[in-house]
Amino acid sequence: MSANKSRFDKNRVTKNSKNNNSTHKGSKNKDSTNKKVSSHWGTTIFGLFFLLPAIVLLVMGPLDTLRIHFMTSTWDQVPAQLNDIQVESHYGDDSTTYSLSSSYTYQYFGTSYKGSRVGYDTSNDNIGDWHSETASDIRRAASSGQLTVWVNGDNPSESYLVRDVRLYKMFFTLIFVLVFGGVGVGVMLFGLHSSKKATHDNGIVYSGQNYKHWVLGFMAFIFTAISLPAVLAIPSEMASGNPAILVVIVFPLIGAGLGFGAYKSLKNWRYYGPTPLLMNPCPGKNNGQVGGEITIAHSRLRANWSVTLQCIRKVQGSGKNSSSRESVLWQRKTTPEIREVGNKTLARFVFEPDENLPASYRKGRTSVFWRLTLVGPQAPVKLERHFVLPVEEGTTQSTLALSEAHVQQVTKEELVDARESMNSQLDIQEKNGEMYIASDAGRNLSMSLGMAFMGFVFSGVGIFLFHQAAKEGAMLYFMGVVFSLFGVPMVMGGIFMLGRSLETTISDGVVHTKRAWFGRALWRRKVSFNSADQIILKKSGSMTSGTKTTEFFNIDLKDASGASRKVRIAEGLDNREAGELLVERLKALLVSDELF
Repeated sequence: MSANKSRFDKNRVTKNSKNNNSTHKGSKNKDSTNKKVSSHWGTTIFGLFFLLPAIVLLVMGPLDTLRIHFMTSTWDQVPAQLNDIQVESHYGDDSTTYSLSSSYTYQYFGTSYKGSRVGYDTSNDNIGDWHSETASDIRRAASSGQLTVWVNGDNPSESYLVRDVRLYKMFFTLIFVLVFGGVGVGVMLFGLHSSKKATHDNGIVYSGQNYKHWVLGFMAFIFTAISLPAVLAIPSEMASGNPAILVVIVFPLIGAGLGFGAYKSLKNWRYYGPTPLLMNPCPGKNNGQVGGEITIAHSRLRANWSVTLQCIRKVQGSGKNSSSRESVLWQRKTTPEIREVGNKTLARFVFEPDENLPASYRKGRTSVFWRLTLVGPQAPVKLERHFVLPVEEGTTQSTLALSEAHVQQVTKEELVDARESMNSQLDIQEKNGEMYIASDAGRNLSMSLGMAFMGFVFSGVGIFLFHQAAKEGAMLYFMGVVFSLFGVPMVMGGIFMLGRSLETTISDGVVHTKRAWFGRALWRRKVSFNSADQIILKKSGSMTSGTKTTEFFNIDLKDASGASRKVRIAEGLDNREAGELLVERLKALLVSDELF
């Protein structure tokens, strides 16, 4: 327990001391700048992979078509004789495209010329019915003697049968230009934005809310733009007897949902502003303090404010398993000090992390980062902001001055909340210097049922693979064993947690415990207890929903004789504060005055 800083420890410093190590090394700033520049150039190059093809497609497609169309507006129109025109089919792996081939002759100032170009567009495609309709129009004009050709007066051998801008194809091309170009520009702007926001030299950090509406809006545009050609083709596809085309409606509906999310995010951002967080110290210190002040562009906000700081380890999967996994190493929750300055609200906080927590780092697929979550008013607009804070090795203290009244009020509220939480989870009775603690069965129901359910799923998959292995090969036996090795222990663990109970009696420096399962005694333990150093508050697990993590804690006692044996006296506490309060009560009961 000595490594943990209990907020209910009487010796714990609650006011902030002076900054004893606030000077950054020049070499660190230089290395940080180099990394930011490298990261910015990396995202710029990646964005160019999307932007450059989009620019080439725009220049070689719509812009070139418009250039030729305006250029040919001054050409001469003369009669022509059609020799042949055909719609040629080009078969690919999953589609068929078309092109026009033709041959015609014309005279220009008494000289005969041969031509083969029909229009500006010479690429193959299957957009609309332009090829077949154009071929039919040319044949009709030729049969009626009204066929004409556009001739370049400066170079009479250059000619076009039709001056036709394919707006439909140009529209489709522009969609792809906007999508790919938008991705490229978005990546480059994001890199520029990140490099600027990552410059913590001024101590300012911004939340993801600042660009959330841009991301959602861009995704809405992508889903809508990519599906638009198929949506426009629905009438013709339905007329040709292809009702399956209606499936594409799902994509613009998703786009509409994302667009609505972007609108709500933008509304939230406009209401509360960019909410910059000014860190103090900057970066935060893992063995010192992590503090700061958040500026909210709104005043007269009434809410149950809270800030939660988490130290998180993230592991990125590789290959086909590219998903990431996060685990909370440590977290604290407190109430910020709220002040109003003009039409703005300032939320000030200071955290003192436990010792030996890692600083922010990234190595290969593993990284550690520190996330701060601010929760404020829920109406008329919900306020919730998430910040990723830079934290490095050091013992620097924050220079932010939290008022004595705020510190006392928060300590009092946290003590009341911890006492209520502890009493709601454990049956604790004290009488005549004795303490009785009961960890009843059926607590942590969601965690127990969740573990059992996941175990049943894994076990079921294992049984199915064993059944299929008899038909499809020995490899499935191996996979069945792997799934079963995960599933069976999870089922057993979930069922055990569901029915487990623990009774602890402490009297005259001796601890007696009884473990039971659905009321049936399994074993009893006895250990002497005469030192606070024997108390161990240990995290036993956690459950995460979104960015909210619930941690579970047990309290063990080390054997006073120095043996490695430990005896559990309380378990399943769903927050650290309740565990720390129980530890302090155990100290008050069992430890002599000189230990305080």
